[in-house]
Parts: sequence; C-alpha cells; structure tokens
Amino acid sequence: MKYPMDVKVNICPVFSNMVHTDAWEGPCRVGTDEELQPAYEMRTGREMYKLWGARMKENIKGHCNVMDPVYVEFDESFVVKDSEFDKLRALLPEVDLFVISYRIPGIEDLGKPIAMINRSPTPIDLVGLYRDEGLEAYMAHDFPEFNELVHMLWVKKAVANTKILILSSSNEFPVSVNTSNPNAYGLTRKYGIRNTRMPFRDVFGVMDTITDTEEIRAIAEKLTGGATVSHVKMEYLMQDVKYYLAVRKMMERFDCNAFTTPCKELCASQFPYKNKCTPCLTHSLLKDQGIPSACEEDLNVWMAIMVLMYLTEQSVHMGNPMLIFKDESLTKKIGMSRVVYGPDSFDEEVLEIRHAVPGTRMQGLKNDPMPYELGSFTHAGWGTKVQVNMGENTATRRVTIGRFDRHGKKMIVAAGEVVGCAFKDDECSPAVYIKLDGDPREFRHALADGCFGHHLAMVYGDHTRAVQKLGKVMGFDVIVHK
Repeated sequence: MKYPMDVKVNICPVFSNMVHTDAWEGPCRVGTDEELQPAYEMRTGREMYKLWGARMKENIKGHCNVMDPVYVEFDESFVVKDSEFDKLRALLPEVDLFVISYRIPGIEDLGKPIAMINRSPTPIDLVGLYRDEGLEAYMAHDFPEFNELVHMLWVKKAVANTKILILSSSNEFPVSVNTSNPNAYGLTRKYGIRNTRMPFRDVFGVMDTITDTEEIRAIAEKLTGGATVSHVKMEYLMQDVKYYLAVRKMMERFDCNAFTTPCKELCASQFPYKNKCTPCLTHSLLKDQGIPSACEEDLNVWMAIMVLMYLTEQSVHMGNPMLIFKDESLTKKIGMSRVVYGPDSFDEEVLEIRHAVPGTRMQGLKNDPMPYELGSFTHAGWGTKVQVNMGENTATRRVTIGRFDRHGKKMIVAAGEVVGCAFKDDECSPAVYIKLDGDPREFRHALADGCFGHHLAMVYGDHTRAVQKLGKVMGFDVIVHK
C-alpha cells in the first residue's frame, strides 16, 4: 500500500545571475570598472551560486527532497534564452516547487509553484504578480518560516496522493449524516483526492476468502496483549480482525489508502450481526497506521481527520458533539458506565465528543501507543472497540476539533482543553469532555448555520493557526471559533 504520508516535496533551488554585456554605471548599477566587467559578474555569480545552493541544501528541512541547484544566466535585455530554460524543463516531471534567488523572467510560463526566501521588497512584488496571473507562489522571510511552508506543501501533496475506499450503501449521502459531502468528484477536482466506491456488502464476501486463522489470531493476541484490560472474547475479536484484513485487502486491490463506510445502513443489512463484527476496530487500527478512516461514510469529518492527521502526524479521534449542561451527571444522566478522568459533572457547559474509534497513537504516529482497553460495542459482547483515557498519559490536554462543510470548501476549527473522559460498557465510547475557548452553544449553532454538520475530528494540541495557514496553501476557507 502506498501511504500518503510517505510522499516528499521536491524542491528545486534556482539561482539567477544577470551578466551585463559591458561595463557602465546607471540608476540601478554601481561599481568599479573591474566589478562591472562581464567576466567578473560571471565569475562572482557562479561563486555565489555555489554558496547559495549549499545554504539551501543545509537549511531547508522537513518532508522534502532538495534537488541540486540550477544556475540560470541572462543579460540586461531581461530575456532568458531557451537553452537556459531547457535546464528547468528537463526537471518539470519531478519538481513540486522552484525556489528562486531573484526574478527569472518567464519562469512563470513553466507552470510550477514558485517561492522566494528573502526579506527585501522583491518577493512581495513577485508573489503579487504571479498570484494575479493565477500561479501558485509563496514568500518567506527566513528558513524557519519557509520550512513551515514546506510542511504545508507536504500536507497538500499527501492529500493529493490520497485515494479513499468508500464501502457505500449507494445512497446520495448516508442517512445518519445528511450533511456529508455528496460530491466526491468535486474533491478530486479541488484537491486531487480520488475514490473507489463499492457496495458495503462486498467486504463480507472478501472476509469469506480469508482463511489464515493463524494470522488473524496473531493480530488479535497482539491487541489483547497490549491492552490493559480486554472484555472481548477471542472469537469475537478475531471476527473484527478478519473484517479489518478484508478492508485492507480491498484497499490494496483498488490502490486505496483511506477508508469509510456507512453505519446505519450497514446495521440494517444485518451483515454485522451475522458476522459478529463492526467497523470500529478497523477505523482505530487504520488511523494508528497513518491511514485516514472515518465512520458513517461521513466525508466531511473524514476530510478533517485527514488534514489534522497529516498536519500533526498524530492519530485522530472522531465523534458526535453533544452539549453537556452545567452540573449534569455523566453516569446518572448521560448513561456513561464510569468516569476515568475528571469529575462526574462540570460547573459549566462543556462539549462531549463520543464515538468508538479513538486511536492509540494520538500522541504521535511514531510514539508509543497510549494505554487502552478493549470493549464491545454490542450488549451481546461482539463488535470490538478501543477505549482510551484521553485525559491521562498525554503531553497536553489542549485539543483542536474541526470539520469540513458539505462542499469541502471550508473548515471550522476550535481549540479547547480536555476536562473529562468517560467509558460506556457498550455502544459508542469513549467520550471526551472539552472546555472550548469559545461558547459551546454558539459552536454548535455555527456547525448548523455554516452547513458543516455534526461529527468532529479531534487531535491533541492547538493547531488552529496551522490550519489557517494550510487553508491558504490548499485553497479552503477556515473559520476559527473563539
């Protein structure tokens, strides 16, 4: 499987040097007779090219490949010869971004994004020109700022290399998520996201072909071995692992690296009941591998999961947002079985995010898993779910929540602090309780008024500013709730 986050941004530094045809001084040119000679300008320019190129290689960091710098030369006619552009044209298939030292007249005709690292007036002028002409262009004042841009461009490229497997009911949108984006092709046009849509029944046929019980048992035993507590019978856990392997098999068959499937339609078909499995564990396992996966065929929250996952390189939780009233008991009123972090009630209104699909690597995809329990979604004991205490064993309790609208053109985000976490013995769980920076009632109104809908993605850390920057790079609007 081609993982989206394995991509790199290919950056080509291009150094331009103007070599005049003769020596003279004027309104924009001064120097000694020696300094103004063409031979002197050519020699010093090439020396500066080597130093500049080495500085680019040394200081540009992140998920990128800094290609060998290219030297481009022209004279005071400001016309770059085709022979000079041919050096760049040969690299076009692999280049994602040209980083230029100064303006290169005509480089915009190559159609590739352009950036400049410079605190002078020049990049302001060039970016203004290029963007007005419809070209993707960026400026940075120094390397730290540029490397932040590189990260955003990497997220953008990872998104464009994402192909989602949608095991669908074939409805225009799922019955449980009326606001889900009905136009997956629109996401292809705007972001490069591709999809394969298949009937959700097909995965159960694939399950029937998976007969390697040793592999299934090995994965199941690893899951129980890593859990602090497991309340699931091995036979039921193995069925959920079998469903997971069937989904992976379909993803590999259709070259997909992301996943979603409906819930209510799936339940109504009775296939989960007959096979004693739910998709919950699959979503958790995929997200811990850096594969965006969302419940209920909800493309809006899936988009948010993908963006936040790539941006932070963390596994992302998702769930329904419910308002918890002041002094409302979680165990006596809301139906939670036990509170694992924080109080049973709060002295102000908070937002609850609850679903059965947390990741264990929410502290970082390359970090150790957070402690987790295994429970069951159903009262009968089947349908494995992961339970993570999201108030403890965390580097921070600050979180960001967000969701895209039903057209995939804008994203709403809000920051807050985890003040509680509770588990339920069955159904969707865990639940995490968040004190938002802004009013939770107004946030819920904003979800409805802005045509966003309900499910929210949640990731550790306050990333609202980073999402705003990413929106500028990827071309979606960002609404920050405060």
